[in-house]
Amino acid sequence: MQRLCLLSCAALLAFASSAHAQTVVSANDAHSILRNGVQVLPHPLRSDSLSFLEKTPDGAWKVRTSIDVPTSVIGPPTAVTFSPDGKTLVVSAASRPDPQTGKIVPDDQITVIDISGPEPKIAQRIASAPGATTLRFTPDGHHLLVANGKSGVLTWFTFDGMTLGNRRVISLPVSGFPGGLAILPDGKRALVSLWQADRVYTLHINGDQISVDPHPLAIKPGPWNIQLSKDGHYAVMGLLGHGEGLPGALAVLDVSADPIREIQRTPVPNAPEGLDISPDGQYVAVVSQNGSALSPSSPRYHDRGIVTVLSFHDGHLASLAHAPGTLWPQGLTFSPDGHDILVQGVMDRSLLTLSWNGTQLRKLGETVLPSGGADLEKSSP
Repeated sequence: MQRLCLLSCAALLAFASSAHAQTVVSANDAHSILRNGVQVLPHPLRSDSLSFLEKTPDGAWKVRTSIDVPTSVIGPPTAVTFSPDGKTLVVSAASRPDPQTGKIVPDDQITVIDISGPEPKIAQRIASAPGATTLRFTPDGHHLLVANGKSGVLTWFTFDGMTLGNRRVISLPVSGFPGGLAILPDGKRALVSLWQADRVYTLHINGDQISVDPHPLAIKPGPWNIQLSKDGHYAVMGLLGHGEGLPGALAVLDVSADPIREIQRTPVPNAPEGLDISPDGQYVAVVSQNGSALSPSSPRYHDRGIVTVLSFHDGHLASLAHAPGTLWPQGLTFSPDGHDILVQGVMDRSLLTLSWNGTQLRKLGETVLPSGGADLEKSSP
């Protein structure tokens, strides 16, 4: 009996410790693969999933456990987010398989997951709008904003800590595939990138109310993923392009200016997808497709993506290091301590761990995901 009590206490202590640690998750799309540069259904068809990751003794990260959750590779790799209190996760699905037609079709599903207990539990499933992709909570945790690329609208939900409600659809002056989102630390403004329309709109937030500034920032080609500096002074945004296989870029925006403005542009390899700012704010890392999503017959095709790390100081970027990435890469995140960079691959179903010491990238390991890595995120400290 005493031994059983000791084991139970140890388990409770271990859970309490892990509950306060930062969590890193990978959302995995099992219904999308590339065939000659075109997204098609795989055979056999399996369930999408959400994987909880952990660091192994040799330094590489791997899957600790996974649950079935609908998700998608469509849109920026930011279709998973944590509530500010770290007790819930929200995952969106921009597409789903249609076995009847054998095609990939738009989806509008959002899943809320309770991670406050010993095991993750599905708390809610709710409709957003077709093409639900990037999700962002307001800093107070009372609202969730969703970019719905396929339908060209935003959705705005209230959040009570465990469930979403009071959905509002926010139309934009043009559709243009809203993809990237960022909400500023003061909770009063947000940015949305319109990939097809080559512009970024500012949103004004006042409690439950949200409105769209009619004067966008024109920027091309293909504004995509948006990440904010901690102080909210700058935004770093990937310029994805429009499928031509041409080089990409990172743009730095001064979002303290009125109106917001671009202050720097730095070239990176083709189609930058996953993008993150290090926990200390000194570095930016990005993984580019590098032509790995093109048909193998294309002269611009390469079999691996490329990871680029840049210094970030006073709103200016400077390239520091490069390393091979994954095949058709999507999500990227710094580890909670900033010493590792994690990168997903869709076609190779891979999670790549790179170490980062401020000057050099070094491969620590590569492990298998349940299916194609689509979105990668960590909780806030």
